[in-house]
Amino acid sequence: MFGNNREEIRGFILACWNKREQSLFTLSALEQHVIKALNLHPEYQRLLESGKDALHQDFPNGADTSNPFFHLGLHITLYEQLESDRPAGIRAHHQKIQHASADKHEAEHKLLRCLEQSLWEARARNSMPDEAGYLECVRKVTG
Repeated sequence: MFGNNREEIRGFILACWNKREQSLFTLSALEQHVIKALNLHPEYQRLLESGKDALHQDFPNGADTSNPFFHLGLHITLYEQLESDRPAGIRAHHQKIQHASADKHEAEHKLLRCLEQSLWEARARNSMPDEAGYLECVRKVTG
């Protein structure tokens, strides 16, 4: 997505939430991705309704479900990958899993688990994510 400053990233997500009533034509692609992810997660909307308190809240380390901002970041990252089809082929895999699934959101979460795994492995290695490994996981998930 952008940057490593936790409060800056969270502030951007909060600002997008506050812009949600605006026309999509006035929002950047990134802002649209944020709002799309937030619309999938009404349970996170309550957190953002608390305003600036959400910017400073700590969440336990671990699974993406324990940190709503991390989870939203995974959705947003996937949307950016789909937009650019990078890594190459991710868009086709996404379309395949979406067409095969009755629950589009859960299908997306299958891809997010691959993305999360790739990010955790990169962090453990202190390196960039392994695109080939990520796509291999996605291939397994999409069949």
